[in-house]
Amino acid sequence: MATATKPPYVILRPEDHVRLGESDFGMPGLTAIEAIGPFVTIQASGPLITVHDSVIDAGLGIGHHPHRYNERLFYIEQGELDHDDALNHITGHMDTGDVGQFTEGLRGMIHSEWNHGDIDTRAYILVYSTDPVPAATAFNALRDADAPRYQEAPGVRTKELVGSRSPLRVNGDIRLFTDAHLEPGAQLTLGLASGEGGLASVREGEVRVEDGGEGLVAGATLVAPPADKPRIVRLRAEQPTRLIRVIHGPGHGFIRDTPMARRAT
Repeated sequence: MATATKPPYVILRPEDHVRLGESDFGMPGLTAIEAIGPFVTIQASGPLITVHDSVIDAGLGIGHHPHRYNERLFYIEQGELDHDDALNHITGHMDTGDVGQFTEGLRGMIHSEWNHGDIDTRAYILVYSTDPVPAATAFNALRDADAPRYQEAPGVRTKELVGSRSPLRVNGDIRLFTDAHLEPGAQLTLGLASGEGGLASVREGEVRVEDGGEGLVAGATLVAPPADKPRIVRLRAEQPTRLIRVIHGPGHGFIRDTPMARRAT
């Protein structure tokens, strides 16, 4: 009797993510939908240690708080955000379509993230380990106009944030980070070499995994852990769809554990 083959990925439906808010951050105005991180069962995939879909309310944000050793990318999907690192006297501004790169370094930072605009800001955030850890703390931004755009496949228009075409150079093993628009019926490939892992986040629309037949609606995340053999995951758009894709190196492997206890709401 044939046995079913376990798919090389994990699908997190919208309800499988954890929603963090005021009781977790200690102040109002910031929410985060966590796909990878301490408050969910997937606590690392490759170098990724946190993946958040965040909303910062207009006129609000989070006050100064410390970070050290890692690097984080803020992809501003809507609105604007200001960065203020009081420890290193570094400031920065991000507008819609920009990617902010926060290199924490050996010294670390004490920074705030604030939305001084008049609309809510939505940011897709990756936090990943750096090896070696850069000595200097820094802020850099890839501006929307400087991100390469190209026709990746029939019906697939891709904006590359990190990758061989992008001018943004990161300090962790993030090999590709894209935002793609798919027409109905178009196919996007998550092509993973030996040792690589990745994820796909459906921002708008709906896709279906080819060969497996599973559907992913807006708010769903597909996580493909690092593995010792190449894999290809093909995603076909069921309707006009926007999809974020990340490919990374082996990093920490794939860590699943009991979620950290949250503060009482």
